Amino acid sequence: GPPPGVVRFPGGYELEPLAPVERLDVGDGTPLTLGQVLSSTERHHPTILAARRDLRAARGEHLAAEGAFDPQLAARGWATPAGYYRWARADVSLTQPTPIWGTEVYAGWRIGRPLDADEDVDPGIPTYYRNHETLTGGELRAGVRVPLWRDGPIDERRARLWRAEHGVDAAARDVDATRLSIVYEGADAYWSWVSAGQKYLIAAWLLDLAERRDDQVRARAAAGAIPPVEALENRRALLNRRQQLIRTRRALEQAAISLSLYLRSPDGTPVLPRPDRVPVGPEPPAPLEVTLRDAIRRTIAEHPTLARYDALVERQRVQTEYAESRFAPRIDVRLEGSVDLGGGNERQRTVYEEPTVQGSVLVELPLLFREARGGIQEARGELGALRQEAELARNRVVTDVRDAWSAVRAARQRYQATRQTARVAAALARAEMRRFELGATELFIVNLREQAAAEAAADLAEAIANLHVTHARWRAVTAQTPSAP
Repeated sequence: GPPPGVVRFPGGYELEPLAPVERLDVGDGTPLTLGQVLSSTERHHPTILAARRDLRAARGEHLAAEGAFDPQLAARGWATPAGYYRWARADVSLTQPTPIWGTEVYAGWRIGRPLDADEDVDPGIPTYYRNHETLTGGELRAGVRVPLWRDGPIDERRARLWRAEHGVDAAARDVDATRLSIVYEGADAYWSWVSAGQKYLIAAWLLDLAERRDDQVRARAAAGAIPPVEALENRRALLNRRQQLIRTRRALEQAAISLSLYLRSPDGTPVLPRPDRVPVGPEPPAPLEVTLRDAIRRTIAEHPTLARYDALVERQRVQTEYAESRFAPRIDVRLEGSVDLGGGNERQRTVYEEPTVQGSVLVELPLLFREARGGIQEARGELGALRQEAELARNRVVTDVRDAWSAVRAARQRYQATRQTARVAAALARAEMRRFELGATELFIVNLREQAAAEAAADLAEAIANLHVTHARWRAVTAQTPSAP
């Protein structure tokens, strides 16, 4: 007999025995669906979570801008407890800014009195501080400040608030755009994994054919029914198919690792999908039912990237309007009414008992306006740059839609061609095997036919996956809600 560890073939050939080959249980478990992957991606992918945190930060900026319109309560006090003049004063005021033409309203109470109880003897308040003096009950006042020119149409408070509002809108659209992009990447990774699983099953099927035929071919060659070289030919094909199985296993493992970036546990940890969850025999998606012209029109109106640029342009437009408003003089009108309460000496009652209404005008005029002119130039430049970026983004969206439309059509045609090729190749392989059984052909030709059938089947699996990927990209570039069966 042959030496230990050697297998003798007809014709006197001796080969090493075959070692066991590792097999994966592909497609034997509950299939992993695209919907499960996309749901996990939307909830846990770090890029989407980062975009949502940016949105939260933008909302915080908006809340801070609203705080500029919060009422302001201020209180101050002074006292001179020792010295020739011993007196004290206190002032409490409440100011409320409004978004109406930059108007501010305010109210307050103040008191300024000598510390000595005998006011007729005490020297009281110095004459140069008599503007702080009130009756014993203090003074109530209320007033309004209205800007007539600068800060009327727009001021710093309203500009900051409006910029923040557009910033929130831009951040929200960025979340939508990021979601579309990452979900497409997840769909791409999923269908690459599914395609790799199908190719592994095809390689396993091809290897099974050679393994089942090995003993039969050797027996027929030993009996003289076929040439001894046919047994070697089958062994050669078997070894090549083992290598092919190893390559497809590696490709499947690599695709699973890539997919784990989008399939995550509730705590965000990547989950490696098991090979038994690969769907078997996926069907192609239904054809698109929309015209290219309608798709372009709808995408321009709804795409979040373009909406984000619209918000950014509006935010910069507000900044430009605010900068232009600085190129104007400040003319503020203030109207205030006040009344003193309580009593006092004769002089104080004579001066302070009657209610008072007073008005004032403030005029400020920078002579060179360099700060305003520089701010206008900067704001207008940034606004123009943003508008150019927005136009480029619009052009890219249109070209992406056209390219995705072309890709879907080509993928559909490829699928139809590969499906026919796979059917013909499978029929040829079966026919060639029958011819071999009748002794009308060689095993080498049978192996070639089977290899061609396997390659055609792998091409079909890849074409189906590619068709799904092109549909996923179509949904992403046309800003549609991802389809997740």
